[in-house]
Amino acid sequence: MRPEGCGRQRVILVTGGGGLIGGALVARLRSEGREVWAPCRSKRNSAGFDLDQPDDGTFPEPIQTAFLCAWRGGVVEAAQDEEVTWRTNVEGNLALIKRLREQNVKMVFLSTSLVFAGGETSAHSPLSPCCRYAEQKAVVESALDPHRDVIVRITKVGETLLPRLRQWAVSLRAGGSIAAARGLRLAPVLLDEAVDGLAGIARDHLPGIYQMSARRDHSYFYLAASLSSVVGGVVADDPDAGKAVFRPIPVSGRLTICSPAGSSSWPTGEDRAQLLVERALS
Repeated sequence: MRPEGCGRQRVILVTGGGGLIGGALVARLRSEGREVWAPCRSKRNSAGFDLDQPDDGTFPEPIQTAFLCAWRGGVVEAAQDEEVTWRTNVEGNLALIKRLREQNVKMVFLSTSLVFAGGETSAHSPLSPCCRYAEQKAVVESALDPHRDVIVRITKVGETLLPRLRQWAVSLRAGGSIAAARGLRLAPVLLDEAVDGLAGIARDHLPGIYQMSARRDHSYFYLAASLSSVVGGVVADDPDAGKAVFRPIPVSGRLTICSPAGSSSWPTGEDRAQLLVERALS
């Protein structure tokens, strides 16, 4: 039985459609005329889907591709509540993957640069997760087959930094001081860039492991100092930042960029740090 509104066109499933990347991907695919099923989390609705109850709910047919974007919490949440996040993120996604595999659905999983703690970050380097969040991502990666599925590792999405940068700017403008880590590094990509690449995968679905990143990384201290150079204020190093959640602190914020062959929509690796600083100040 198909949820109301599903037609004969093959459907793209996007879990986590209420999140930043998932929501932007749903909008992009629909703007391209694709039929997208982005289920809600309601357990009372057969058209809903919840990773906490992955065996419930009815799938539309036929699903062509599934983008697995749903995830509970981030780095801090995984460190603080490992049991709850593991149940949703790992057990829930593994059960979903099993269901989708039985239907021969092509899968695309959104992973993270944090599966690498060291400086070697090429697509097929051995994984070395640096936090509980990354450990969970790595387990789900291991359930997929890069000869038929797609794993996309993404560094920090730039838009998620803006609230912090804007708060820093407010404090600095007021003549205050802020602390930012020299030891934590990031190489952000913009949301539109990430969604461009994912939409290309939806069109072509070339199996493999692919990575989105800027080619240059910066410290959080660098971003704070860039703000301070414009608005004043004092920036100090925060040597303890990240120690409660990262074990070890990752050496690099970058990934070695790896894109589907012939892709013209993959992020090129342009440095977006200054653009984010400008956005935070606007």
